[in-house]
Amino acid sequence: MTADAGDSHALAGSGSNRAKRVFLLHELLGQDTLSQLREGFSRLCEGPLAFLNPAGDPVSAPAGYGAIGPHVGYRAPIRWKSHVLGYVVLLAVAPSERGIQFTELVAGVVGYLCHQESRIRKRVSELTAVYDLGGLVAGTTDLTAVLDAAASKVCGVMNVKAAGIRLLNPVTGVLVISGSCNLSADYLSKGVIRVAENPIDREALSGKVVYIADAGSDPRIRFPEHARREGLVSGLCSPMTYRGETVGVIRVYTDAPYRFSPFEIELLRAVASQVAGAVINSRLIAERMASQLQQRQLHHAGQVQRRMIPDRPPDHVRIEFGQVYEPSLELGGDFFDFLTLGGGNVGVAIADVVGKGLPGALMMASVRSALRAHAHSIFDLDEIVGQVNRHMCRDTQISEFATLFYGVFSPDGSRLTYCNAGHNPPLLLRGDAFRELETGGMVIGVDPAARFDRGVIDLRTGDILVLYTDGVTEALDFNDVAYGVDRLRESILRYRDQSAMTLANQLLWDVRRFIGLSDQGDDITIVVARVGDPSR
Repeated sequence: MTADAGDSHALAGSGSNRAKRVFLLHELLGQDTLSQLREGFSRLCEGPLAFLNPAGDPVSAPAGYGAIGPHVGYRAPIRWKSHVLGYVVLLAVAPSERGIQFTELVAGVVGYLCHQESRIRKRVSELTAVYDLGGLVAGTTDLTAVLDAAASKVCGVMNVKAAGIRLLNPVTGVLVISGSCNLSADYLSKGVIRVAENPIDREALSGKVVYIADAGSDPRIRFPEHARREGLVSGLCSPMTYRGETVGVIRVYTDAPYRFSPFEIELLRAVASQVAGAVINSRLIAERMASQLQQRQLHHAGQVQRRMIPDRPPDHVRIEFGQVYEPSLELGGDFFDFLTLGGGNVGVAIADVVGKGLPGALMMASVRSALRAHAHSIFDLDEIVGQVNRHMCRDTQISEFATLFYGVFSPDGSRLTYCNAGHNPPLLLRGDAFRELETGGMVIGVDPAARFDRGVIDLRTGDILVLYTDGVTEALDFNDVAYGVDRLRESILRYRDQSAMTLANQLLWDVRRFIGLSDQGDDITIVVARVGDPSR
């Protein structure tokens, strides 16, 4: 395209798709500028000059012009292309050939100045439109509204008939119409646009702005009959790329043959970049809102899960309980529970399911509900754990399992019956010696035919039982050294004289002091049971 093609539209104030309005001479240059030009040129000519509008009325004339009369002298039209912007008049009764030539030269110079002024105005208008589009992009999260407004804005700033914006579905390779201006519903629904079947869009998505001379006859156009019915002729197809990411294409069309200038091509590319930014920004906002919604849901789910965890230990005539529960995320995969059973028996359970977050929390709730469902109806602990195991096997995949320790304290606190299904063996401190409670079987949720054993321990006054999950012993410091069972035993001995609740909290703080500023990598659950004197 030549520069003149686009500039003639600028001078006329509109493109071929709307009614043209020719700017007047004094609208382009202003009264002060015309007066300065008239006075300066008059000093070089053989008589005074006057500037007239297209109707012949003076817009800048010397004093006494009305007395001289409009028909005196020589009149030269001020033109640009086919537009007459006004006239310059040499006020001389018998102008010489030199005066006539000079007057025509002045008309040409003023016409060129008008042309330059119109170009500057057009460029400012176009850049303002791009700037306004940036504000539009930043001011809303409604992507459909942004794309429709962008299509309308590009039609106005480029003086084209219509514009369409299509977003790329990277999975299907389909370009989905997402914004348009002056395109009918019939045209927009003409068919599926696949990148693989459209060389124009494929070339545009590679980074080029593609020119279309005639959409009705171009062999690259897949639906030429629709383009002819819509009145679309020349066009451009530009990629919508922002910071290296291409999200679709934008097309503009005129209603008559037209060759776009390099500036118009770069203008469309700039607009397309702004629109791409809007698309990416909208997607990021949508992702952020979805993430925030998910976080709120996780928070609410975490609150529900917290209500499943006992907030205080049960009362027992001889056993004093303490507990600590510290999930590493909003939702945890650990749980512990106290069960008040018939005849004054008190059950205690601790479990650790594979995984964390929502999957772990759901499995935790499943294990808890199964245990509670069977604990009140089946007295034998090995059978209770077996029922929970079969329940887990029905509801989980082979890679999903849990460890579980379940024990029941007798009404007088003299005996603990338990079953350990693959859980970290609880530590029983008696005097200065530790005993690990290991009797039971494999983890639950893997083999529905698995069998479990139960163990029985006679308890003595002063015995301390510590149940914990692997978040305690596998906690890591900055050197990736694990806390370990030995440190846990040392900590139990250090605080053995404290109450059950204080002991549980001190065990937690020793773990925290060990890991320092390292992140808590797993849930931490600790349950302490201290056997008191039956005579008190």
